[in-house]
Amino acid sequence: MTTAQSQAESPESPALPFISVLLPVRGESQELVECLASLARQTYPRDRFEVLIADGSDRPIDPAILPAGVDIHVYPNEARVMSPGLNMVASHARGEYLAIVSAHSHLPDGYFERMVAAARATGASNVGTRILKVAHSAWGRAIAAATSSPFGVGSSVQHHGVVAGPADSAFPGFIARSMFDKLGGFNAALACNEDDEFNARLRAAGGLVWYDPAVEVAYRPRETLSGLFRQQFRYGRWKVAVARLGVPGYLRARHAIPSLVVVGAVVGPLASIAWRPLVIPTGVAAVAYVALAVAEGRRMGRRHGAATWRTAVVFPVVHAGYGIGFLRGLLDRGLPKEGRG
Repeated sequence: MTTAQSQAESPESPALPFISVLLPVRGESQELVECLASLARQTYPRDRFEVLIADGSDRPIDPAILPAGVDIHVYPNEARVMSPGLNMVASHARGEYLAIVSAHSHLPDGYFERMVAAARATGASNVGTRILKVAHSAWGRAIAAATSSPFGVGSSVQHHGVVAGPADSAFPGFIARSMFDKLGGFNAALACNEDDEFNARLRAAGGLVWYDPAVEVAYRPRETLSGLFRQQFRYGRWKVAVARLGVPGYLRARHAIPSLVVVGAVVGPLASIAWRPLVIPTGVAAVAYVALAVAEGRRMGRRHGAATWRTAVVFPVVHAGYGIGFLRGLLDRGLPKEGRG
């Protein structure tokens, strides 16, 4: 018996749990290569974890990009949607924990040990980390800065929270298999926000979602304003769609704030034309918004190496995208009809 084995099996150090990594993929890219490389660098024993890829790509993954020495299994995701793909590979998983990993991210070397330690110390059914956004373009850095700010993403603590504790959701997700099975996995009908919906059901079932800001997972954000707008539009629209499913504690009053900003930005000037006394409060509100965007753009821009003006411009794109998507969701009947491609 090796020293590591004896330590793992001693009463003071229980055996390391087996972990199944669930990795949804849509197309090969340098990001996927970096993600797989980060899995290969894990200090967790390689015989104690596996990687299960749900591949929804147009072309099969080239085996040459798969790192040697890591137990990797690739399964075609014919639905080409994340939630059914995750459920599909979870059905093949052998782990006590299911580690959800985004192909747009890469993990710190000791990620699995720290997630296991947090789950055992807190009794959490799902553990999440802080998102460390890493971009390569001028606009990408501005987007990373704005979407790491409370002014940009509200109370989504995984983007900016510094205090460990219970949370509404978890990124990327380190889920106890027993709870995953109890809840029946992700809702396969959802093309977006499936993680938020799952965590809402988890909390409603008495489970704990835990946020550990001491662990940071690097994530590549959108690099263009148009891509960011489309992403936020989907988030807002699907937020309403998921809320209609009736999951307790899912929708909060704060989720409607961006849509109220959008309505105010349109109605305020029009109403001011019809009734002149509204000009002053409308103007004050507009100036206050711009001042906040510039001030927060300067603060967050310095942290991410982004220009103040670029970061300030990103804020209304985030708010407009989410807010318009939320309003569009109110007009939907049932779930949005999105293409599977």
